[in-house]
Amino acid sequence: MPDILKVLITRDLLPYFESDRDFARQEGFSLQVVEDGAAAWKELDQAWPNLVMMDLNAAGMPGDEFCRRLNKERQLRHIPVVLMVESQEPKELNRCLKARCADILFKPLSKHLLMAAARRILGLTYRTFPRIPMCLEVSYGDAPGERQTGACVNLCSGGMFIETVRPLPVEQRLHLEFVLPGTTRHIACQASVAWVNDAQNPVNKNLPAGMGLQFLSLNLTELLAICRYIRRRSIAPEG
Repeated sequence: MPDILKVLITRDLLPYFESDRDFARQEGFSLQVVEDGAAAWKELDQAWPNLVMMDLNAAGMPGDEFCRRLNKERQLRHIPVVLMVESQEPKELNRCLKARCADILFKPLSKHLLMAAARRILGLTYRTFPRIPMCLEVSYGDAPGERQTGACVNLCSGGMFIETVRPLPVEQRLHLEFVLPGTTRHIACQASVAWVNDAQNPVNKNLPAGMGLQFLSLNLTELLAICRYIRRRSIAPEG
């Protein structure tokens, strides 16, 4: 991973980042701005961003179409995409779920919300918000009767990162179960190993050895529960 991480955004999001551009560089990532969804797609081969942020209904190419195309490209599908949605209407959430985006942010947006999401997904959360640790016990396995218990250290609406020295292979599917802290909400879904952080040769030195999982079968109730939990517990209010 390069020293300076790249975040590709569409121009409509620029006002939220504008005053924090210098701070973003200090945090270890730079912003690349394109006009719309179509321009973002054309820029991928040149920019090779570490993260893309755009609106679900972006001009030129909607965010869900962008994700679908991205997931078909073996060389590009590891790039996480965060989609902005107008409301929590089932129709819009279903589009995001089917597109398999990395995370969802609800409007109205704020500078802090976008910056925090970028830091979290790029693995910069622990340096930025050390007072909000995520320690979540999860049960997972790729076959009945072969369950393991692990610790989730990074949770978003699109997936989680599990600390383990014995990660499963990339693209391996597994069954995942956990309970959101402080709630009785039990989540059970299918997931896929999106990437592995090897102990000897880590992709992201800000994270422990382990594997990043992408949720594959969350229903709308589970998705909303996770989104609300993250908004309440993982993002500090703007001060």
